[in-house]
Amino acid sequence: MRVTKFILFFMVLFMGCFPAFHARAEGEPEIIGIEVEDVQGITEIVIGADAPFNYTVYKASDPYQVIVELQNTLLGEYREKMVIDRAGVSEITPIEDQSAPGNAKLRISLTVPVDVEPKYQDNSLILSFKNPEQAPSPTVSLEASYGESEKKKPFEGDYVGERINIDFQDADLVHVFRLISDISGYNIVVSPDVKGKFSMKLIDVPWDQALDVILRNYGLSKTLQGNIIRVAPTAVIAKEEEEIAQAKDSQEKAGDLVTKVYPINYASVDDIKKAIDTAKILTKRGFVSADARTSSVIIKDVDKMHGEFEALIRSLDIPTPQVSIEAKIVEVNSNYSQELGIQWGALVKPSEQTQISGTNLTGGSGFFSKNPLLVNLPAAVSAGSGGALGIGYISAGMLRSLDLQLSALESSGKGRIVSNPRVITMDHQKAKILQGKKIPYQTISQEGTQTAFVDAAIELIVTPHITPEGTILLTIEAKKNEADFGQTSFSGVPTINTNEVTTQVLIRDADTLALGGIFKTTLSKNKAGVPGLSKIFGLGWLFKTENDEETSTELLIFITPKLIK
Repeated sequence: MRVTKFILFFMVLFMGCFPAFHARAEGEPEIIGIEVEDVQGITEIVIGADAPFNYTVYKASDPYQVIVELQNTLLGEYREKMVIDRAGVSEITPIEDQSAPGNAKLRISLTVPVDVEPKYQDNSLILSFKNPEQAPSPTVSLEASYGESEKKKPFEGDYVGERINIDFQDADLVHVFRLISDISGYNIVVSPDVKGKFSMKLIDVPWDQALDVILRNYGLSKTLQGNIIRVAPTAVIAKEEEEIAQAKDSQEKAGDLVTKVYPINYASVDDIKKAIDTAKILTKRGFVSADARTSSVIIKDVDKMHGEFEALIRSLDIPTPQVSIEAKIVEVNSNYSQELGIQWGALVKPSEQTQISGTNLTGGSGFFSKNPLLVNLPAAVSAGSGGALGIGYISAGMLRSLDLQLSALESSGKGRIVSNPRVITMDHQKAKILQGKKIPYQTISQEGTQTAFVDAAIELIVTPHITPEGTILLTIEAKKNEADFGQTSFSGVPTINTNEVTTQVLIRDADTLALGGIFKTTLSKNKAGVPGLSKIFGLGWLFKTENDEETSTELLIFITPKLIK
């Protein structure tokens, strides 16, 4: 009895020393031949079986090799390495795939990258390898592609995986993902819900792009966690993401709400409230309100969110830059406007020296130093134009000279300073300057006679915008309304002549912008004579003179913006 037990134990131990072989099922294909042939400069490897079979062929680059997998096919007697050493093919090695018993796998080792063309015919798989000296340059740079995949992470932007050639015919979908896992180096976990057969041929594509194509083709999605790619139906992953969002929402709902009051120093409380709503950082339970009386924003939300609220408010509640705007409104005789150091549309060469009112100016030293125009005006303005706007530029260094010349013109009677207002405004806020008078006139209606007024004034609206470079973009609206008593209505109301312009100009801090081209022409009749004698009938003309005088004046507006620091 003891001898029998010992023999049985020895037999079990002896059998455990040998690998288990897959028992052949009825109708299961088996390899019956592997032959190598040379046909017109092409090396063909023919793998024959005794029944139809499905196969997968793909290439790898580290080292260069071609993997052939025959689904549900036995290796049969072909389990030894075969040395070929032709057409870039060095050897054929059968592989026992312990993870998928019953699948025959052959590894064809290559010495150089060689194109391979698989073809199935009469229960045989024919692999055609072109001789390296006859083959064109490879369409795939496997070595370079592999190096790139080491540097970049897949699924982020462009496809960066190793380029592969694969040919699937009625292959099991799960098996396809396992092959991609071998190539990519990533662990791929496939959901039990993923089933089906797959047929596709892809040439010279990154493996991560091939994976995306397969996923889209079968309604699947993936998630990446570290070096693990999880594959499942899109509906399953969408449901999981929804459950995660619900869990996060439940966690937020479980937290206590905390109310905090944030004082606002510079910005509008309504603007801060709008910014918080637009940023969408409030949880579903949170809300924000604004209290204009105390200049505060009140936020009620879970405690962990208040850090984001505080950071956002701190970045928005900053002082708004301010700009001081000084304007000079001047009337000068039209012939003397150029004496103020302004050249309306003057064209000078960058190296040319131009003498203007005793001050040397270099043509290329203006605000736009590469522009040969000293003033950015398409055409010169003349008094006969009757109101075309001119734009001139005066640098900060010439401002003192301008003040002296304006005083000199006023003293000589060639001009006068109508107004010199100053105003301070904030960035993006309008500054309005109004200089003039209101002309009364009477209107008659059912309620009786009433007195109304019409404006005859100079109106200037300036809106500054401070650029990141420290320059100032000015939006200017200039309007001049003037009463013409030579043309009145039936009730004696004078006609109002209007000149209006809107423009945008980029200017440096403390430089001066000059607007001109608004002209006024005055016709007057002058009489002079000797008292008494000039009124003698027939002889009075000997003792008196009469002449008509036409005076033309130009309205100039000088605007000087200065940043308040």
